[in-house]
Amino acid sequence: MDLHFVLIEIILPLSIAIVVGWIIKKFFLHFLLKLTHKTAWKSDELVIGIVRKYILWFFLLLGVLYVLPHLGLNKEYLWWCRHSVYAILIFILTVALAQILGGITTIRSSRKDVNIPDSTILSNIVKVVIYCLGFVFILQEFNVQITPLITALGVGGLAVALALQETLNNLFAGIQIISSGKTNIGDFIELENGKKGTITDITWRNTTIETVTNNVVVIPNSTLNRSIVENFAIDNLEITHFIDVSVGYSSNLDFVEKVSVEEANWIALNLEGTVKGFENHVRFMQFADSGIIVRIFFQVQEYKYRQPVASELLRRIHKRYQAEGITIPYPIRTIIQQS
Repeated sequence: MDLHFVLIEIILPLSIAIVVGWIIKKFFLHFLLKLTHKTAWKSDELVIGIVRKYILWFFLLLGVLYVLPHLGLNKEYLWWCRHSVYAILIFILTVALAQILGGITTIRSSRKDVNIPDSTILSNIVKVVIYCLGFVFILQEFNVQITPLITALGVGGLAVALALQETLNNLFAGIQIISSGKTNIGDFIELENGKKGTITDITWRNTTIETVTNNVVVIPNSTLNRSIVENFAIDNLEITHFIDVSVGYSSNLDFVEKVSVEEANWIALNLEGTVKGFENHVRFMQFADSGIIVRIFFQVQEYKYRQPVASELLRRIHKRYQAEGITIPYPIRTIIQQS
């Protein structure tokens, strides 16, 4: 090959392919990535980011495919080189597609503003399926017969399924949990056994919950799927909560209600995590042993604010009742002894 041929037929096409890929990555995709920051949809940023990651390799391999016929290789070598490049292209597209679909699946199966772990069950299942399809396409590229392989995998898969019934039970239970849309990563839930916390991950075998005391509870997916679960985040994160106080029987209940609502309104306006538009109110619950039970209702933005707001409201109610002369009675029980 003379120098002129090398420059025109080999170096120039490869250089053009690289430059075109670099321009698309640096300017066009960079511009699209900036636009994605302004949208509420997370998936567009994921897709553009992954495309930017592999676009240069894609154009380089296209340039190599163009150059191969001009290298003077014999038919056999040319066939192997061309199909090897096709296999690499399929591999890159497979990896990119697995990352995109796996990422989109994970985002869709979680709540907003949640750090999503890589071990999420649906993400892994989607990735495995995409990688298997990519592997099949690569084998077909080299004219490998895949029918015997599929038959062998089918027989082996049946044996594995029989040996791993419990594991598969947890796997399909995890898929049911996520696909139902009733329980997602980032939700705050309470189980029928009293355990409560935020779902941090749903893997192929178990679901991980972080409790309010920063402990971790690991629950098999099949157990969670059979449990009665109270989800505090399925429709609305806002929670209506209350505190109970007791006032003496001689108290003016209208005045007690007025004072209690004033303190609840102050809390709503000045404390972090409260819902400003909620109408705080009071209900008188019962005649107890030593006084009348007063229940003061308020609303918080999400579960984690429930105890801090309740604590501050209780402190202010106690102080205000003392200032206003409202009696909070000690427990009293009158015993009548007949002679």
